[in-house]
Amino acid sequence: MDMTDRVGEAILAFSMGEDEKAEALLKESLAQNPLSVDAMRALSEVLLSMQKVEDAELVCRRALSVAPDDLSLMVSLARILVRKGDKEGAEEATSKARILGWKEELAEDEQSH
Repeated sequence: MDMTDRVGEAILAFSMGEDEKAEALLKESLAQNPLSVDAMRALSEVLLSMQKVEDAELVCRRALSVAPDDLSLMVSLARILVRKGDKEGAEEATSKARILGWKEELAEDEQSH
């Protein structure tokens, strides 16, 4: 099974409520490709849903170190920090997400003209 299939299977498992299976598949995927932003993004969400907030934050921050302009990762970080009770960190991540969203909108507007 290639990495893309494993991430897809993990997302399906997660959507079916099989959090432990999803976590294991994503960790396998990251063992093969430690810089897979898709796998880290998914693992962060799985860990957050499993109440493993510290682990979710670590994975999300690692993904952001690879893809600092990833809007969905920044939104995930904000959600994780809210769950942690880090109001200032969550507000900062939300501001960064808002700016990234604006940048995406501007880029889309420029492409459509």
